Amino acid sequence: MKTFFLHGRNTITNQGLCLGLALLSMAGVQAQPTLPLPPPPAIHWPEPEPERWTQEDVTLEQRFETARKETLAAHQEEVNACKDLPTGQRADCLSQAKAQLTLELAQLKAKQRFGMEPN
Repeated sequence: MKTFFLHGRNTITNQGLCLGLALLSMAGVQAQPTLPLPPPPAIHWPEPEPERWTQEDVTLEQRFETARKETLAAHQEEVNACKDLPTGQRADCLSQAKAQLTLELAQLKAKQRFGMEPN
């Protein structure tokens, strides 16, 4: 058994030291007052979707306008992705995005006019 000598007079064993530290830590835990729990966070439910989001496009004009908005939104996402590229690659990315937009808009217009997509 190992012993520690304090100033040459007192001896403390490992077990006694551990027991003393455990008692001190338990007394400190018991002396702390219990704090009240914070109130639960408020639940924020999402707003219901607008009625226009759940209405189906009935006419050709409505379907065309929805497809056009989706195409423009996709193009904007591509442009935003191009902005993250290094400067040397950005111009090519932007020109490809513009070409894709032009193609998709042409297909939409042809489909609106003639009911079919060009080759």
